[in-house]
Amino acid sequence: MNIKIKDTEIKLKKTFRSVIAYEQATQKPFNPKTISETIMYFYCVVIASCDMEISYDEFIDWLDENETAVKEFTEWLVKVSDIESTTAKKKKAKK
Repeated sequence: MNIKIKDTEIKLKKTFRSVIAYEQATQKPFNPKTISETIMYFYCVVIASCDMEISYDEFIDWLDENETAVKEFTEWLVKVSDIESTTAKKKKAKK
């Protein structure tokens, strides 16, 4: 998934860095369930995927201007998770 913030194109990547950033920011184990937790994880994915400096408040402002972004992000997460699950099952079946 690609997004554009402050004229910067960002290719989002689901990484351990984003999970760690989420856990550090929330002081909770990774398990986003609410909309605010999902938005925090979205922010953590963004900051882990690029070198751009963006505050959480700036990110929320960007979300306000891009109303479909959270929905697109959650759909992307489901898709990425499905791909990871399928790949893991195939690797397990080969063993």
